[in-house]
Amino acid sequence: MNTERPFPGHAPAASPSKHTPGGAPPLRLRIPKLIDVVLVSEPDQIQWLNQHESVTRPLDPSASWLHRFIERRLSGDLGFHGKRLPVFLARGDQARARRQRELDDTLEDVRGMPGEERDTIARYVSGEIDADEIGVIVQQWCGRLFLAHYRSAKETYEAGRLLASWASAPPWRTFFDRASGKLDRAKATLSTAAEGDLHCVHATSIGMENIAKTVRKLRRAAKDPLRQKLTPDDIVRQCLSAPPAVLRGCAREVSVPFLSEPLTSRSVIVFLVAHAFARSGDLDVAFLGDDWSGCPARRVVPEMLRTVWHAAHHDEPANGNLFATINTWTRRWQRAVS
Repeated sequence: MNTERPFPGHAPAASPSKHTPGGAPPLRLRIPKLIDVVLVSEPDQIQWLNQHESVTRPLDPSASWLHRFIERRLSGDLGFHGKRLPVFLARGDQARARRQRELDDTLEDVRGMPGEERDTIARYVSGEIDADEIGVIVQQWCGRLFLAHYRSAKETYEAGRLLASWASAPPWRTFFDRASGKLDRAKATLSTAAEGDLHCVHATSIGMENIAKTVRKLRRAAKDPLRQKLTPDDIVRQCLSAPPAVLRGCAREVSVPFLSEPLTSRSVIVFLVAHAFARSGDLDVAFLGDDWSGCPARRVVPEMLRTVWHAAHHDEPANGNLFATINTWTRRWQRAVS
């Protein structure tokens, strides 16, 4: 069973609901003893599977050739000194769970707080400035969630983009980047800037690139008179770039109510997160926010994007960081009495 403490404000992770999720069945590509890939795009089905104790990460490389290929690319190539990025660790990893809870508290405290990077992003979104390297600014904003003195540069940003695109890169490119040492140099650059904090490495690479894409979409939206009238919540839902896909495997056979055949240890489950978010508009879907694997930045990122939209339109509420101040004291009180 998953015995991790839930995130504050969220119900404990439980066994999947007995209610059968609706929607069309997932697309399953299956050739016995060779390949079994299940593509899941219904939000309720993603949540049902992600809550199941036998649906796991990382993938078991002994299960199939596809598991070995994926594991090498994600956990092997993107490993740091024998350690996996947190996004590839198992649900039962206690150190990951503990650090994730700490980050949940820390990032909640900075929600809505202004800063130099946020102000520059707002000026870019409004069209006040042209920032060819807006990705560098976004990466620095991400890094400073972890290290107040984090510094980004073009080299750091390009290293982050390399890691962010690694999962979908063609084999010939990954072969060249490995053989030439480009991948190792990128990892070293990111690790040095993050002072070895792998959560920070993830935020300034895989996480950063999705935020940078969102900011560029916000800039285009700001030029559209009709979209300028949207609320910050609506514009964030329209422009947020969610992860295209999240992978899971199975520790053992799993009977699934919306599949005609059970999942097995040879199954590779692909959560089509971006597609599910586009259909639902639910931010919890984009960040897997209600489950054990929910992103610790699932609240601070949308909050930053909302305040950027406000600031870009010069309608940021007075005492713009009042929410963050009240929220900080509330959470400190909750921690003190818990």
